[in-house]
Amino acid sequence: MNLTQLECFLTVAHELHFAKAAQRLHRSPASVSEAVSALERAVGGALFVRNSRRVELTQHGLAFLADIEEPYQQLERAHRVAWERGQKRYLAHVGHTAELGHLLLPGLYAATPRHGEFALKLWQPVLMPTQEQERAVESGALDIGLCWSAHTRPALRCFAVREVSVVAVLPGEDPLAGQSTVRLEQLAGRPILMTPRHDNPDLDRRVRSALALASAEQADIREVARYDELALQVATSRFAGLHPETIGIGNRVPNVCFRKVEPAITTSICTLVREDYDDPMFDPLLDTLATLARELDLDG
Repeated sequence: MNLTQLECFLTVAHELHFAKAAQRLHRSPASVSEAVSALERAVGGALFVRNSRRVELTQHGLAFLADIEEPYQQLERAHRVAWERGQKRYLAHVGHTAELGHLLLPGLYAATPRHGEFALKLWQPVLMPTQEQERAVESGALDIGLCWSAHTRPALRCFAVREVSVVAVLPGEDPLAGQSTVRLEQLAGRPILMTPRHDNPDLDRRVRSALALASAEQADIREVARYDELALQVATSRFAGLHPETIGIGNRVPNVCFRKVEPAITTSICTLVREDYDDPMFDPLLDTLATLARELDLDG
């Protein structure tokens, strides 16, 4: 007696039809009939009355059904719980900001080992700004963070995998667009667009500090909800933007240009794990994210 035989018996007992049972089980009617016959031999008697008109349980079959149905359901539940526990153990929840997810996660998916046509389910993306990722990794709700420069906390390990410069985003006809670099004091007196500070709090602090040193501490900094809206907002206004140079990768907004700023401001693309991280199952994900970040073409 084995689980396949029990599964076939229970399905036929509920359907009282071998062909319908076979359809539910995605098996051939012959294989279901053979499994039931083998079970009948194992339990020492017929479990079904079968003829051309109907299928019915025998008394022996009814008694066996009453005895076996609950234990079989318990076994199925135990299997499902074990499978879910295994999935949770080996499925990495990868937090990411909107921009870094757009830039790096397609490459991570392409690099994920495949089984037939499908990528193995090794990781799941979770959209989350940098500050929330710090808390989620610290609490264990995320396994890996993909974020901008994060705070240093005793419970976290932050790996800076790629340093990037900040650029001024300017309308094409802006007088500053003709310069190779833009001095921060040249942006004083005009609105400056940035993405929300919770998405990259370290960059927000660095920009404000640099503006203060450039005697532009009263700069009018305004938040744009998403990184991919910033260039569009700049193109349709006289505003300037400040953003990591990753904004230029694949930019599709016409009539904007990107110029590095003086004094230089940098931020880092980082991966984030708990300080007590010790899981070799996820090391390939961290290594691949680092490689993808280093290979970003920021000069194109």
